[in-house]
Amino acid sequence: MESKTAIIAGASGLIGKSLTQMLLNSKDYGQVIALVRKPLGIQHDQLQELTIDFDELSTMENFPKADDIFCALGTTMKKAGSKEAFYKVDFTYPYELAQRALKEGASRFFLVSALGSNIDSRYFYNRVKGEIEHQVSFLSYRTIYIFKPSLLRGGRNESRPGEKLAQLITRIIPFIGPWKKYRPISGEKVADAMMKVAKQEDKGCYFYQSEIMRKM
Repeated sequence: MESKTAIIAGASGLIGKSLTQMLLNSKDYGQVIALVRKPLGIQHDQLQELTIDFDELSTMENFPKADDIFCALGTTMKKAGSKEAFYKVDFTYPYELAQRALKEGASRFFLVSALGSNIDSRYFYNRVKGEIEHQVSFLSYRTIYIFKPSLLRGGRNESRPGEKLAQLITRIIPFIGPWKKYRPISGEKVADAMMKVAKQEDKGCYFYQSEIMRKM
């Protein structure tokens, strides 16, 4: 089978770091193009780092062609500093990436969203996640995969005190019955699920929550 080209955005994040290494180790991909703001510090023959300004995604010249697009972009309200900045990272950038890559011939789009995403949610975070899922699902990709992890576990480069507190609390909660879907999941496990799904030959739009990803 002919090897494919993958583009990944969000390669420096918790899921993105694991996903990048898995893509580079996969025999299915001959080239991995990471869209970055600054170097990742990874040396690999199959890796091409493309430093870009995400504000110019829709107009940048010579956007790379690829088969599969992996989007693991995301931030927090605290880091973003405002609702407008958060919206830009969690909606505008992923949507413009999806549009531009599709225009350049990509056939599959893999989006990391979040459990609780709902376009009608009263909570801004969930509402933005719901909106990106909704809008991306209408794009004419052959296949769209949307991953909706619960609270993520794993080592981050940045400090997220609220997330650490939530992780401590979740360790004493019995995740049974309807609460099972809220059980934390590691970023590495999400990345692994994305790679396993990438081996499938589907058409359409598919959603994966944590409980499904754990069983893969």
